[in-house]
Amino acid sequence: MYFKKEMEPFIQGIHQVLSVSEVRQWAREIGFVQRQNKLKPEDFLSICAFLKETVGSSGLGNLCSSITRISGADISKQALHQRFDAKGVAFLQGIFNQLAEQQAIFMRPLYIDHLFSRIRILDATSFGVPKNDPDHPDGAKIQLEYELFEGKFLHTFLYDQTKSDQHAARELADTIEPGDLILRDLGYFSGEHLKKIDRAGGFYISRVPANMTFWTWDKKGKMMQIKPEEDAKKLGHGEAIDYGHIQIGKKGKNTLQTRLVVQQLTEEQKKKREGYLQKRRRKGGHTQSATKKNQIQILATNITSDQVEMQELYPIYSLRWQVEILFKTWKSLFHIDKVRAMNPERFACHLYGTLIHILLSSMIAFQCRYYLYQKHQIESSEFKSIDHVKSAIEEDQGQALYHSDSFITLIKNIYQNVYRHGRKDHRYKHKSPFDILNLAYERTVKAA
Repeated sequence: MYFKKEMEPFIQGIHQVLSVSEVRQWAREIGFVQRQNKLKPEDFLSICAFLKETVGSSGLGNLCSSITRISGADISKQALHQRFDAKGVAFLQGIFNQLAEQQAIFMRPLYIDHLFSRIRILDATSFGVPKNDPDHPDGAKIQLEYELFEGKFLHTFLYDQTKSDQHAARELADTIEPGDLILRDLGYFSGEHLKKIDRAGGFYISRVPANMTFWTWDKKGKMMQIKPEEDAKKLGHGEAIDYGHIQIGKKGKNTLQTRLVVQQLTEEQKKKREGYLQKRRRKGGHTQSATKKNQIQILATNITSDQVEMQELYPIYSLRWQVEILFKTWKSLFHIDKVRAMNPERFACHLYGTLIHILLSSMIAFQCRYYLYQKHQIESSEFKSIDHVKSAIEEDQGQALYHSDSFITLIKNIYQNVYRHGRKDHRYKHKSPFDILNLAYERTVKAA
């Protein structure tokens, strides 16, 4: 009874989007359904979002068979193919956007920080697809901004693969609020943008590209160049230098005065960095300056040393990897990148359908993780939790989602599975997000 009461706002929020009546109403509003049709809107949503085989990888014949199993409707391959059109895309995009909007109503923060109101992490994943026709898409890049405290998908952008990461950062420049902590990787680095974050009252921690120059001033105010790669040779593995307030770049709009912290990488970090550089070299990427500074990691931040000490910056920045874990589920569990050659509309239906499944699974997983921590002080694994949710939804092709009674039963079953089988294994001397955020929990230690 207590569990149902706790989950009631969440269930109501989801059903404002996914109940049969709401799905059909939206389909009529968008023009996807104009008259009585064999293919019901909820069945189209199910085959695009909640099957084990995605619309991107399945043949039309298999999808038609799935519709028959779900609702008994007999639909031809040609008739189904025609539903993958602009209105079908708009229908699925609207469902995704409505679910994303519901996050603001019922998502609760797992942790309250006195310095940072939100931790916002922007990153991208991309993939290519086979192309049999000049009009077919050749892939996609998806930019996700994730808010860590509430597990929210703040912003999701779909671009072609060639779109720069800087474009997404510019689109979000006016959304920064006081107290936001922005964590960014190399591809988003822009002195101009970091200055905008600072002016908006936000905080940032950003990696700095290896080809930048660093400057300080002598007692007479004359600029002197800093060479972090030379200074870091005196450091042991994992040790760091805090240069305090310096200048990145000597002139130009990318010039930035900021706090600079440089860390000598551990052996494990160096191996990961070298593996990444090798991939870039195979793709023809320029890595000369990056190789030269491969022993160190350079961070720029406007957080003062009084607010966060030097040794605490790197663990906080490492929270950015939570998005990498999400992207890992997107490809290894949801197979968003497994796509055959197809027209742009069907490809878009595949993307939005899969993103609906991903978003909903992430939302349910976060609710279970929140409840587990509040009731039992247990930290569950993000990956394991999402995997349990995905599998449960797919067992009946998403049919339990459309009715409140079956939905609460589904969530109860997922919660029990996450409680029994979804706990995070803590590797010795490896900090989890709960460690970094100083949350107390019942620890399960796994030897390294």
